[in-house]
Amino acid sequence: MTPVIYNDVLAAVSAVSGSPIEEQGQLAARLLAEADLAERHRKSRGHGHPVYGDGSLLAASLRYSRRAEASFQTGAGLRVWITVLAALLERLDHPEAQLMHRVTVGSSSKRFGEISSPQSSQ
Repeated sequence: MTPVIYNDVLAAVSAVSGSPIEEQGQLAARLLAEADLAERHRKSRGHGHPVYGDGSLLAASLRYSRRAEASFQTGAGLRVWITVLAALLERLDHPEAQLMHRVTVGSSSKRFGEISSPQSSQ
């Protein structure tokens, strides 16, 4: 997945908020997986994935027609933000996600074996 910015999170929250509450966590995780798949496709083939887009969370989120308001004014709205942010946090806490992130960060990531800490590649 490409680096996440605010608009990516906003689009994901909008897509997730349109689904039933019991499915929201699964949908948030699915969006991240689809963005990952699209990013790998883009890197290997040189163009965006035909279904999931360019590898951004925003592109993966836009294909969901069940879109709702992403409000901070209601408990349900805040819970959706927390759900999406928790999925992103879980991804960071997952060692394989850290490795994928490190590989895509930049020129220093090519020296993975020489890097002594995760912060070295930032």
